[in-house]
This record gives sequence, structure tokens and C-alpha cells, in this order.
Amino acid sequence: MNALLFTTTRCPKCPAFKEFVGENISFPVTILDETMAEFSDEIANYGVANAPTIIVFGEDGEEVFRGTETYELGEFLKNI
Repeated sequence: MNALLFTTTRCPKCPAFKEFVGENISFPVTILDETMAEFSDEIANYGVANAPTIIVFGEDGEEVFRGTETYELGEFLKNI
């Protein structure tokens, strides 16, 4: 598994979400924010409209989870 985490520097929820991810996910997570050159292309590619958004991919590269709230991510992580 691996994940993409979309954040922005102006997002009030993003710091806590990033902390939750860091404390609860053991697989690789790439964090993207609007200061990165590839950010616009990646949000368009994945259809991301809100920050924070995490997309988790399974071993086959298919999306297995997408969420914007820590409680959603927590529930997903309990079931994997």
C-alpha cells in the first residue's frame, strides 16, 4: 500500500490530519501541497476538491480508500 495526501498551507485541518497520518500509517505516504509544482496536475488527475484529502492505493495500484476526515481514515485503518 501507499498513499497520496493532499494539503494546503492555508488549511486549518491539515496540520492535525498530517500528524494523524504520521502517527497511524506505516506504509509510504507522499504529501503534496500547493507550493509544489506538480500539485495542480495531481489534484486534476485525481479529482481532488478538498484539503486535506488522502487517497490510499492497494498493492495493485487501485484506489482502495479516499477520505477527508481523520475518523474516516481511522475506521479504514482498523479494517485493513
